[in-house]
Formats: sequence, structure tokens, C-alpha cells
Amino acid sequence: MRPTRPRSTLPAALAAVATVAALAAGVAPASAHASPSPRPTPTSVPGTALPSLGTAQQRGATGDVGARVPFTEYEAEDATTDGTVVGPSRAYTQLASEASGREAVRLRAGQHLDVVLAAPANAVDVRYSVPDGTDTTLALTATDPAGRATALPPLALTSRYSWAYGNYPFTNDPADGGAHHFFDDARTLLGTTLPAGTTVRFTAHADGTVLDLADLEVATRTAAPRGSVDATAFGADPTGTTDSGEALQAAIDAASSAGKTLYVPAGTYRVNRQLVVDDVTVVGAGAWYTTLTGDKVGVFGKGAPGSTGVHLSGFAIEGTTVVRNDQTTDSGLGGVIGGGSTITDLWIEHTKVGAWLDGPSDGLTLSRLRIQNTWADGINLHDGVAHTTVSDTFVRNTGDDGMAMWSDRDADHDNAFTRDTVVLPILANAYAVYGGHDNAVTRSVAADTVTHGGGVHVGNRFGAVPLAGTTTVTDDVLLRTGSLNPDEPVQDGAFWLWAADAPITGRVVAHGLTILDSSYAAIQVHGSSVAGLDVSDVRIDRAGTFAVQLEAAGSGTFRDVVATHLGASTQGRPFGVLDDGSGFALTRQGRTTGWNGTTRTLPALGQLELAEATGVDFGFQELGTTTARTLTIHNPGPRAVTVEQVRPPAGFTLTRGCTTVAAGASCTLELAFSPTASANYSGLVTIDSTSPAGPYVVMLTGVGFDPDGNLALGRSITSSSQASGFGPANAVDGNPATYFESLDGAGYPQTVTLDLGETFSVDRIVLRLPPGWGARTQNIGIEADGAPLVPATDYTLDPAVDDNAVTITFPATDLRTLTFTLSGNTGWPPASQLSEIEVYAH
Repeated sequence: MRPTRPRSTLPAALAAVATVAALAAGVAPASAHASPSPRPTPTSVPGTALPSLGTAQQRGATGDVGARVPFTEYEAEDATTDGTVVGPSRAYTQLASEASGREAVRLRAGQHLDVVLAAPANAVDVRYSVPDGTDTTLALTATDPAGRATALPPLALTSRYSWAYGNYPFTNDPADGGAHHFFDDARTLLGTTLPAGTTVRFTAHADGTVLDLADLEVATRTAAPRGSVDATAFGADPTGTTDSGEALQAAIDAASSAGKTLYVPAGTYRVNRQLVVDDVTVVGAGAWYTTLTGDKVGVFGKGAPGSTGVHLSGFAIEGTTVVRNDQTTDSGLGGVIGGGSTITDLWIEHTKVGAWLDGPSDGLTLSRLRIQNTWADGINLHDGVAHTTVSDTFVRNTGDDGMAMWSDRDADHDNAFTRDTVVLPILANAYAVYGGHDNAVTRSVAADTVTHGGGVHVGNRFGAVPLAGTTTVTDDVLLRTGSLNPDEPVQDGAFWLWAADAPITGRVVAHGLTILDSSYAAIQVHGSSVAGLDVSDVRIDRAGTFAVQLEAAGSGTFRDVVATHLGASTQGRPFGVLDDGSGFALTRQGRTTGWNGTTRTLPALGQLELAEATGVDFGFQELGTTTARTLTIHNPGPRAVTVEQVRPPAGFTLTRGCTTVAAGASCTLELAFSPTASANYSGLVTIDSTSPAGPYVVMLTGVGFDPDGNLALGRSITSSSQASGFGPANAVDGNPATYFESLDGAGYPQTVTLDLGETFSVDRIVLRLPPGWGARTQNIGIEADGAPLVPATDYTLDPAVDDNAVTITFPATDLRTLTFTLSGNTGWPPASQLSEIEVYAH
């Protein structure tokens, strides 16, 4: 049993406002470059870069605020080093912006960093960055207080799981620019328990090695429970020499059938599949001792109605994912799991998502998880998850939201993120609640958000079931959160609400928040309308701009909200509120001090404005010809910004660029479209600059028009009904893999109407389905400009015949619009389907 942790030192740290503010602003402590000392290296409240206070036993504890973790954290900038402190910076694509506390230490080959242990340890996890394309090692030595040195196991460092480029969902190609996702972790057992007072030296073997922090702990090993089933008896290989996926699945199934616990002994098991669990307990020797690793490794519940009675604990899931691919199901935990299931003491890394848990489900408890270095979310409760709690979970370095509840089609409800810590989501928010009702984020810590998000976000977004009931955000600490969203442009607050898809009419209660050193506003209301906002007992210190930023209609009550050291001011006069005039009625009650001034002007903080941010459409362009369009960049200030690189997508070229754009000035890019094939062209032009927000992106579109080619490409098209996400535009996008589907159950006939934009002489139409689909027959009739063209006919689309295509010919006919009437579909009876409509002249 894990011993009870001492009471939190975080409130004491927060009370020391001067110290906190100095550290948060990047003032290095005096010991950062001091000579070696027998005194322990200062420890940090895990995930915050704030100093731990109190006795040695209390250091590193977070008690009732944030995850109660087993490790002691040491920030590199607080250690003794002959390296160079990097940062502070919050500018996206700068390395320091992704470091804990926004500072780290860079080492050349042979340079070192010394940590004097404040508590015993036999295991270490180091957060680091090395240049892209690098595989190296970090040497470790331990020196006891008497001066005796011992070599420890080295740490293997690699750039394989870091360094992303380009635009969402990102690539591994440096040519795409916009480098980010710089850091990764390496961990090892030390082979011995080092007492407090031991100096652990980390020595770099490669130039450009950057150390951010070290987490050290005493890792304990769990013995096999009495009467358990041993996974190795089924052929699971703890050496990792052979694939253990099938053996482990057989062991899981046998343990479930026998009503026994499955024990997976210490070792590294190669698993290149998803393991499916239901009504079973699986226990490992501990997350430091039992590891499942491989391509697409994960532990999943069954599909709906899902798995119940699942209990998982004591192992690590180590993926091999090196880039985000949203077309794959790649998460450490997944599927539908509920019915009183528990998941505890797992370590998950290098998957796309740490835990993507689908609904409808009810009744799951997740606790004491450690999720690091994912390419998308840390945890996502998706589509009707209910009565699920995530607690004492530590999440760091995610490629999207740290923890999210997304009511995609069904409402998530009665869930709670409580006593968790989320650090450094590289994209989006630490915590997000997208729709649903009666969910909560409580007693949690959010720190160091980087771009496109804040500490806690509540919104009607991404097509979610709109917020209802009461969403509760209470007793949380938000530290250095909020960021720039370059393309809106929006300055995201530390705690922010966005009524994007629909007005927020459900009640949102924010109570007992501590918001420290937010990059921009502490509290933000954004979108169409937010009603029923109830904010109380909030402490704001060192907000980058405003205490409250109002950019929506609606109303809210702010009671006992105190702010100090706000960043927004004009001629020395501080402004507490930005009110853009959208019509939000703010009611103050109780003690509301430090944020009385109001302005309607959002300060210029280095964020560029693009006049054509919504996109540039070149229209139809005949092959062999060229058209130019412009894209204007405006720099509101306060400093000049250098445009470092402009990268247009395939089919487009840059014919005139920009260099330095002075504060208050503008510059115009010129882009050209010269299609070489009859096709739809689209892609993002990317602008890399010294702005803290970038990279900036604008969608470019155009259609390569060939009078003798497919005349339907990119043309206007409508339908009598459509399934969500499968609209008629998919049938004229030139991609046979995307398809139109009418709304299931809407009945027959269904119609699709295509407008070619002008009159052509047409004699041939080709209809397609995705090449991999099975054969099916659909009844289709065609009209031209309202007159019959081809009578209703049964057409069989077969993958064995012209890759699922049929060609319809008729005498040349002058026409502009084509209406397709579809009746019946033997392959998918509820709806009609087409992936491409191709129309040819002559």
C-alpha cells in the first residue's frame, strides 16, 4: 500500500507571492551556477517549477491540489551546472517555450549538471531535448557525501519521438518548417537506492543536449498476487525477443474465464496489437518493471456496449509512434470501459493518445497514471462517457489537450478531473470540457500551455452536445497558462469559455481559482453568448494583460475576485477589463479589487494579422496559364517582425515575399497558381516569422481546369440530405476515398444536383465508389437542366470492374446542371452513396 502523502506545500508556495512571481518571471535562483554544495538541490512542486517548501519529507508533495506523485522533481535551472540556461520564452517554436517553467539548461559534449538528492531514489526520469536526427547517451554518476563516485546506468537519448514540423496534424519533415515538440523523456532504474545527499551528475555526450528537469523516486516492485495466473505460462516473453501479443491475449482470456488475476512479471514484452480486456484483473510488477511495447500497443475495452469489471495496474505501455496520424486508432488505453472498472498505476508514453475512452459508458475510475510525450491528447473521455473520475494523474508534453471531455454525439456527464496535474500541452488546453452536462475540473494544476489554448477551457465546440446543467471548475491552480491562437487572431485566457457552435446557456461555476502569471488574460469569455457564468473567490496575480476579457454577449457574476500586477495599461493606468462591446453584462459582488479599469482595445503583443486569414481562392484556372493573388501581412506591434520563410503548398508558388515588417506597417505577399493537371488544388501556405504566435497559415484553393477533362471537379453541388461529415462536396473533390452519403433513414429517392458553372457539350458521366468497397447496386436517373437525360437504371458498382466505377454515355448534350435521382442501395440500404461524379465533354 502506498503511504499517505503529507499535506500540500502548494498553498504555502502560493502565499509567498514575491518568490512565486520572481520564479514565474524567469529570475534564476542564486544556486543555478553556484559551486558544488552538500545542500540538496532545490526541489519543485511537480509540474509547476515552483519551489517546494517545508521539511525534506514534504518536498515534492502536492497534497490536495494537483496529482500526488511518487517522485521528487528537480528543475535543471535550479541545479549546479557548467552549461547555459536557456530562456525564459513563451514564443511558440522556441525551445524554451516548451520547457517546464519556460527555462532549461543547454549542455555541450562533456558539460554536466549536478543534482544533490533531497530524498532517496533508485529510479530516474529525465526530460531532455537533443537536435533532430540525434541518438546519443547521457552519462550518470553518483557521488556520496564522502566523495566516493559510482557509475550508474546511462540514459539513451533520441530525437525519434520529438521534433514535429509544419501544420496540423504535423509531419516529421524539417522542410515543412515550424519546428516544435522538442522534448522527450528517458528513464532508467539505477540499480541501487541512493540516499539523500548523494550528488547525481548528468554528463552530455553530444552538443546541443538540453536538460529540462529530473524526476527521481524509489520504485517498488509488486509480487504476484496469491492464486494469480502467470502470463509467461502462456508463452509471453519477458525478454522482448518474440512477439507476446497473442500469448498475452490468450492469458487475459483464460484469467477472465477462470475468474482469476493475470500477473505479468517484470520484463519488456513486445506487443504489436491491441489487447482486449473484459471482466478481468491484470497486474504487472510495477510501471518501472513491467513494460508492454510495440507498434499500436494498447489495452482496449470491447466496442459498445463495452467492457465491465476491468481492473488494470502496475505496468507501462510504451508505444513507438513518431508522428500524429488521425486516421489510426493508436492509444495506450481505448475502447468502451465502465461498470465499476479501475485503472491505476500505469505509465503511458509515445502513443498518439494516452487514453481515448469511448462511450456510451458508465462507471470508470482512473488514478495515479503517468502519461507523457503523446502526439495528441493525454486523456479524452469521448462521446457519452458518464460517472468517470480521473485523479492523481500526471500528464506532460501532449500534442493536444492534456485532459478533455468531448461530448461528440452523446453528452458526457457527471465526470470529474480531480487532483490532477497537466503540464506543457504543446497544442490546445491543459483541461477542456467540450459540451455535456454536470462535469467538473477540481483541485487540479495546469501549467505552461504553449499555443491554441489555456489552463481550463469550457466550450461549445467541435460539434459537441451543448453544455447544460452545471459545469464546475473549482480550487484549481493555473500557472503560466493561456497562449496565442495565431489565425483567429485570439489571445486565449488562462480560464476561458468559447461559445463557438452555440451559445453557452448551461451554468458554469468557477470558484477558488488561483491564476498566476497567465500569458494573457486570466479569465476570458469568447464567442456568441455566455449566460449564467458564476465566478467567485478567485486570486489573480501577474496576468499578462487583463483580469477579465469579454468578447461575447451574455452575463455573469464575479464575486470576491482580487487581482494584482496586471500587464495591460496605457500611460501607466492599469486596465482590469477588456470589453469589446459584444454586450456582456458583468455584475461585481463582494471584494473585487485591482481590476477596475476598462478598455475596448486589445494590446498588440507581437501577433500578426492576415487580411486574407479565411483563405485565398484562385478559382478555376485553365491548364498552362497562371493567376496571381495577394496576401497582406499587418504587424500591429509593438516590435518589428521578420518573415523568415514562406512555404506555399504544391501547385502554388511565391512570386513576391516579405522581409522585415515594422511595427504598425504591412507587407504584401504575391502567390501564383499554375495548374499542370485537371485536379482540385488546396493546401496551407505557411509563414514562419519571429512573431511569438506563428507559424501562420492560410488555405489556398484552386481548380485546374481542363476543357477535355473532368468538368465536375470543384463545382457547386447540393443534395436533398446528407450524413454528418459526408456532404456532396466529397463527390467532386477528385479523391475517390472520400464519399457522399445521404442521411440514413431519410428515405428514397434522394437527389444530388451539380452546377458546372457554365454550359458545356457533355456526352459521358463516370460515377465512382471507394475502390475497396464491396459491390452494390444503386438505381440512378439523370436530368439535364430539368429535362430527362438518362432514365432510371440499376447500376452495379463492383471493385472487380474498373475499380468500382460505372461509365454512362449518351448523345452530346449542351447542359449546365445535372440532377441525379438515387433510389435504393443494396450495399447500404439506409442511404445512397457516391464517392466521385465525373463529367466529360465531347
